[in-house]
Amino acid sequence: MTRHNELCNKIRAFNRFYTVHAGFLNSTYLGSNYSTAEARTLFEMKIKKECTQSEIAKTLNIDKSYLSRIIHRFITKGFVQKTKSTEDRRAEIISLTESGNIETEKLIDLTNRKITAQITRLNQDECDNLSKALDTVIPILEKGGSV
Repeated sequence: MTRHNELCNKIRAFNRFYTVHAGFLNSTYLGSNYSTAEARTLFEMKIKKECTQSEIAKTLNIDKSYLSRIIHRFITKGFVQKTKSTEDRRAEIISLTESGNIETEKLIDLTNRKITAQITRLNQDECDNLSKALDTVIPILEKGGSV
């Protein structure tokens, strides 16, 4: 087995472990009313403040038509608003409304509580090691691009 095949198998094993461990395979994100894709869309919009749907689709590597349906549902719920771009009148800027921000903050709190519950059993050395590992793995995998 080549080192790339071995590394591929290790990454896949980690992905299998983490998607189950984090609860991402459930039909809703951490027991909320949202799918994982919907929750990530809200998180990304919170980070970006104002953006286009294309920017979100590119960042999340998500199908544009699927994202369009998600955004439409959020507009219907009053979580997202669209405005015309002042720089390009053909473009629409999407952003969270006040209720969208409140809902996203609830999801962030839910996520933080879940992660905290998972790591509270770790001692300081384990926390330091996990932090260093994450500081290492993310930049390395970012170089490889999306799968």
